[in-house]
Amino acid sequence: MAVDGKPLWRDCETTFARIDELCGDDASRLFAEPNAKEQEGGRLAVAWFSSFDDEPKRLGELDRGKRARIESNLAARIEALRPALADQGIGETVAAMLNVADEASIVAVGENAVLTNWGILPEEARSSRAAFVRHSEKTIGPYLPSGMSPRVPGQPWAAVGGFATAGLSPPRRVIVPEPAAASAREAQPAASARNRQAWLWPIAALSLVFAASLIYAAWPGNLVYPQALPPRTAAPVNSDEVNRIIEERIAKMNAELTKTGCETDSSVLGPLLDNGSGGPAAQSPAEGPAQ
Repeated sequence: MAVDGKPLWRDCETTFARIDELCGDDASRLFAEPNAKEQEGGRLAVAWFSSFDDEPKRLGELDRGKRARIESNLAARIEALRPALADQGIGETVAAMLNVADEASIVAVGENAVLTNWGILPEEARSSRAAFVRHSEKTIGPYLPSGMSPRVPGQPWAAVGGFATAGLSPPRRVIVPEPAAASAREAQPAASARNRQAWLWPIAALSLVFAASLIYAAWPGNLVYPQALPPRTAAPVNSDEVNRIIEERIAKMNAELTKTGCETDSSVLGPLLDNGSGGPAAQSPAEGPAQ
């Protein structure tokens, strides 16, 4: 790629010096330094040298945390190029330098983002504005700060912030309009109200069950008490029969009393009385009067 007929790689040290002058020391270190050698058939072999001392790695080889740091570093380094992009002398050149050949052209060298194969576009990406935008979206576009874009020398094409300014591709950064933001704020109280209702339902259900139980218990005909039983009464006593039994017992006792001690039937007298010492009483009526 060339600007005013001058290849971007030719005398790029002068461009780097101007970038550092306008944007601050080391701002140009975002771009690796090319070392091109022409081979047979007119083909160029390019070796890229970074001013950072570490092994270059592709973004896809990094873990999530380091990749996030490298991407943030890349966006910050591109942001620092604003004064150079606005400069009449090198602005168009720097904008063309932001084009890279593919995603693998963005590498991490230690904790720093570095661009290799910069200023190169595949033939397809230069065929139309839409093709240029698609290529930019897949490569440098996601890391472009607002209002910044690579450029194709001699073309008015631009891909700002990862999407075409002419509306050829939908933007990647979505800004929520104010009405939607207001709706989001209104949704928060609504969600809180739904949460409160979710807590109140179980309490209300338990209260209804308890109230229903009280009404059921108090409703006539529903509460059942055990039937009161009549008091037990003693069976009527036949005094004549009792008297007959007693007289019969007395007659048997008198008959036994006329017998000697060995002939006496003690069963007529009933069980022996306990005197409290575990043995028979000292004297029972069956023994008769003392001799």
